[in-house]
Amino acid sequence: MTHNPRWLELAITTDAELAEAISEAIFPHVDGGVALEQVNQRLSDGMTADRWEDEDASGPVVVRGYLPMDDSLEERRTRVEEALFYLNMVRPIPKPDYREVAQSDWANAWKASFKPLRIGKRVLIRPSWIDAAQAGVRTGDIVLALDPGMAFGTGLHPTTQLCILALEEYMQPGWRVFDVGHGSGVLSILAAKLGAASVLAADTDEQAVFVGRDNAQTNAVDGIVKVVHGSHDSVDDRFDLVVANILAGVIVTMLASGLAHRGRRFIFSGILDTQAQAVKNAATSAGLTLVEQKQLTDWVCLIFQT
Repeated sequence: MTHNPRWLELAITTDAELAEAISEAIFPHVDGGVALEQVNQRLSDGMTADRWEDEDASGPVVVRGYLPMDDSLEERRTRVEEALFYLNMVRPIPKPDYREVAQSDWANAWKASFKPLRIGKRVLIRPSWIDAAQAGVRTGDIVLALDPGMAFGTGLHPTTQLCILALEEYMQPGWRVFDVGHGSGVLSILAAKLGAASVLAADTDEQAVFVGRDNAQTNAVDGIVKVVHGSHDSVDDRFDLVVANILAGVIVTMLASGLAHRGRRFIFSGILDTQAQAVKNAATSAGLTLVEQKQLTDWVCLIFQT
């Protein structure tokens, strides 16, 4: 890896329903997962709603993915274009916009927009470059110091906020937790700070694994949180709680391939409200029972148990 690697960002602006299909199509070919950002039309600068937690989304969805500018770039881009071509045969989709970004540029952009954020009763997400006094830490706060790097998952997006609310409500001290697709590690770190006996965090993206380990160490929970490269099918264990904040289609696929056998309770998010029924159907077929559905703007979090 170079000192300051460069990435090719692709962005497609579309409606919420098609955004999910596009995300699933390009997901296997990009690094770090796929970001879905819903534009807030009430904001004159066109900022996306997931960077303004007090604003409701009302506009189109921007699908973003990143391709590393290395020897794999041309092959990855070809596969992305092929996936979009076949999807376009079913329903017309906009052409992606591409731009080159350096990792330092990406990080600096986050530092300009990523501010301390309060979620739920006592969770405060503090950017690692802002000290506790500046972040306004209060007595009793559960503080997560976070640097997302090139991994997705800052707490700003509604799906992450929903998972945080669910963890705060359902997590019990002493539980063993499995975080599938951990991204920045924010949910794994929170589970540890809520009293988990152990947390296994898995991600198929190597950059996310690096970021997750670094954030776990920053928050002094690296003795509890074990970050590994892989997915649910590389683990042969059963947990008290499984958390998956990823795409609805990926959750459905995982449920069909044994994810339900990995836990007793489940928190699923990264799900648009139009996709919720498909996840419910897959979970029911896998033997799970719906406990609660939480919703924030167009995003849904589903809690299940065996």
